[in-house]
Amino acid sequence: MSSRVTLEHALILFIVLVFLLPCGLIIIISQESAYFQVSGNPVEDAAQLKGITITSMKDTNWNLPGSVGGKTYILADQNGNTLKIETQSFDSAGDRDAFIRSYNAHPVGHGKPVGSLVVVGQQVVYVTPANSPILKEIAPVLKAKSAALQQGK
Repeated sequence: MSSRVTLEHALILFIVLVFLLPCGLIIIISQESAYFQVSGNPVEDAAQLKGITITSMKDTNWNLPGSVGGKTYILADQNGNTLKIETQSFDSAGDRDAFIRSYNAHPVGHGKPVGSLVVVGQQVVYVTPANSPILKEIAPVLKAKSAALQQGK
């Protein structure tokens, strides 16, 4: 009887760990992006730095709490690849983070479009398609700019 009780406890502990361990890892590994004001336009700067052409640019405003406006860009490279980028600035970290949590809460196709988010200070940069060669070029520049601005450089 004693070994059966021990086996049951071990099984219960195993089941609890199987569910809690991944959640704990996600919490530990995930990074929050600091909220800070970004001057200038990181997307235009990144495109220019990488020699990517902005073929279209227009003002846009998402109908979300705290959104204060942004831009929609169509970018093209020398290989004929195109990429749509939408940016939106938020007036607080809470509003920006609420949008990001809402976006990540839905699986693709069920309220979540196929794309990729990059956070640069108060801006959310949404890119589609997420597997674009242009994104592979400008994403590191956007992330580096965000890190540099966050450190006050």
